[in-house]
Amino acid sequence: VSDASGCSMIALLHTGAAKFPQNLLPRARQAVCSLLLAGVLKGYSSIVSRKLASHGFGASMAAMSSFPPQRYHYFLVLDFEATCDKPQIHPQEIIEFPILKLNGRTMEIESTFHMYVQPVVHPQLTPFCTELTGIIQGMVDGQPSLQQVLERVDEWMAKEGLLDPSVKSIFVTCGDWDLKVMLPGQCQYLGLPVADYFKQWINLKKAYSFAMGSWPKNGLLDMNKGLNLQHIGRPHSGIGEC
Repeated sequence: VSDASGCSMIALLHTGAAKFPQNLLPRARQAVCSLLLAGVLKGYSSIVSRKLASHGFGASMAAMSSFPPQRYHYFLVLDFEATCDKPQIHPQEIIEFPILKLNGRTMEIESTFHMYVQPVVHPQLTPFCTELTGIIQGMVDGQPSLQQVLERVDEWMAKEGLLDPSVKSIFVTCGDWDLKVMLPGQCQYLGLPVADYFKQWINLKKAYSFAMGSWPKNGLLDMNKGLNLQHIGRPHSGIGEC
């Protein structure tokens, strides 16, 4: 996990560094960091010129307007929503399962997987959960179980060519909770296997902190603020957060 978080998305920091005057490297790295993280969160192409201009780089930086080669062909942005309450209920169960397939070269969304999941241990959503996530009872009633959704994820991965050994893809999450805690914990509770592709991911918080020098305590909200980006979508909606 740490290797994935530290290599691909930050590779741009070191691309062509020897070509720049040493006194410009700190400003160049700052601009590049903003570009890279902004590209993951909002879409790279529309931000390049604006970010470069804001940091005082002109035509001499034109070579940086093309995205550098990435270790991964695709980034799979994922953000679960789960049953919850105050105090917290146990076990928590995934109720929204969204994935965005981003092209690693263009940062464009090429495909979307999005399903709601029927909880089985605590089938009735709490008012707190609905208020937080915007997910109402009718959105999960009658939906597939987690086992069925995982089967459909696998079918989607195959259809998108993501199971081809020659295609390199990796999940991207805002924190480690989704794939380190939530999914393996629920799968263990239900006696389900965890596919290998869920066992490595990029923690966007680590990439951001490496690039910007501060840890985003409030997650996506802090990262958006730090990069002067406006949040798109409903907070705590899985597909919105993606």
